Amino acid sequence: MAEAKKGVARIPVPPRIQPKVEGSGHREAGQTEQRHEDAASPGVHMLMSNVADAKRDQLVVPLVGLLLAFSVISLIVQLLIAFS
Repeated sequence: MAEAKKGVARIPVPPRIQPKVEGSGHREAGQTEQRHEDAASPGVHMLMSNVADAKRDQLVVPLVGLLLAFSVISLIVQLLIAFS
């Protein structure tokens, strides 16, 4: 006998707290951008706050690219030799 289908799991989410806009006047562009960043959820900033700057040699990416290119070229040459 087939089992009864379960419903979709619902996770209760508290409503978002809207920041109060203080003063209605002309704002400069820099202040407006800052307000948009403050309106974003704080979880995003918490996740990105502990990011360590990756220090790597500037030649790593080009050397890996060259290695990949030469390995692909050698694979093509081997296939041409094998099937010729």
